[in-house]
Amino acid sequence: MFNHLILILASSLGAVATYLLHKNGLSVVVASCLIGLLGALLGHFFNLPHLALVIFAGTFVGMTSVNVGSLGLVTLGGLVCGIIYILSLKLFVGFGGKLGTTAFLSTLVVWGLFYLMNKFWG
Repeated sequence: MFNHLILILASSLGAVATYLLHKNGLSVVVASCLIGLLGALLGHFFNLPHLALVIFAGTFVGMTSVNVGSLGLVTLGGLVCGIIYILSLKLFVGFGGKLGTTAFLSTLVVWGLFYLMNKFWG
């Protein structure tokens, strides 16, 4: 269970780091690549094989447009991404596109929640 709390936080940090690097002028693809590489090194160093994957999934959330997203939304999206990643660990093992799909779903969930909140209480 302790590794799960770590994975959820790592996903959010991956999203935030990518978003901030992009907001400060770095290409979104290069930002995602750099944070993903850092995640791979950390995962190897700490012997946590899922760390690199969940950080990389978080970077996909962090690729949200700086014109549309905000740091708070990206942080929350990264947390949701980590939760979805953990819940889907044993689903679709070996299939391609799982990290991107996880990031898309988490972004969609956060956007949907805020859309509904604005619609009913905005």
